[in-house]
Amino acid sequence: MTGEELVFITGASGFIGSCTALALLRAGYRLRILHRQACKIERLQALLSEYSSRVEYALALSLTDKAAYREHLDGVNYIIHLAHPLPSSTEREAYFVPAVRATTTLLEEAARVPSIKKVVITSSVAALMPLDGVPPGGIIKEDNDWDFTFDETEDFAASADPRGVPMRLYHASKLLANRTAHKFRTTAAPSYALVTLHPVFVYGHNPTQNSAEEIEASSNGLLWYTLLAGVPHRCHSQVPGVHIDDVVEAHVRALDPGVADGSRYLLSGPGRSWKEVAEVVQREYPDLGARISTDLEEGFLPMDGGRAEKELGLAWRSWEAMVRDVVEQQLGFAKS
Repeated sequence: MTGEELVFITGASGFIGSCTALALLRAGYRLRILHRQACKIERLQALLSEYSSRVEYALALSLTDKAAYREHLDGVNYIIHLAHPLPSSTEREAYFVPAVRATTTLLEEAARVPSIKKVVITSSVAALMPLDGVPPGGIIKEDNDWDFTFDETEDFAASADPRGVPMRLYHASKLLANRTAHKFRTTAAPSYALVTLHPVFVYGHNPTQNSAEEIEASSNGLLWYTLLAGVPHRCHSQVPGVHIDDVVEAHVRALDPGVADGSRYLLSGPGRSWKEVAEVVQREYPDLGARISTDLEEGFLPMDGGRAEKELGLAWRSWEAMVRDVVEQQLGFAKS
């Protein structure tokens, strides 16, 4: 990085976004943070208070409106787009419309600003997986030639997907948004580079969490549920984890000019099954009251995160680190 380059970031009030924003400031960047709800920005302002002189905040009621970007992209050097509908609603429009339109609008408006060098979009491992499952024997990675199309008119509410309707819609929206982004790159040929990051479920210390109950608002809640209930939540039983610090490092390193246009990176840490997670909990937190057992043999889908290791220089943190950070934060709230 040269000087104090300016990063425009969406979704910064969330788990991944807040950690990424803090890391960017520590790396010397300036930030222009776009947010949709003023009531949610106070915690982020407190988290970033040490660097307040290098942070700007901009309010936009809708990320699908061109005005949301046109007014705030002047002088920007990089964009990190983290905002995306979370899996809660069962209405198709709550996912597909904002996922596709927000992506398209942002990329189109960015193409109007010559100072922008790169756009990094936080996608998901879901964008690298067919909606109805990985082919038998398949290994999830960035360059599979699988068929990622699906029937967008499907009656999602009637789906028998074991993950549930919201997660199926979320998966579909990630496929659509990713397809939209890379299609724009090839057809519009903007002057900036495009990089997409595809994390699995992200675990670790959440600096925006203020109580034990709030763990349910982030992916940490899925891990915590599994530890206490003894069975993985249906929406993520076969998906491994990745440490928040690895995901944050990927975002910062993706801005490097040596990271090529069109690059996609699967962010998936180590581990092959929930049994390994149970072993960590029983070894390090025998008095936690966790019900997860080493009898839990369900394995994770095979993934290959080698490209991120090689090109971004990532060295995946362990399940011990993920479990420790989540459990210690929860225990800290219990003590206070």
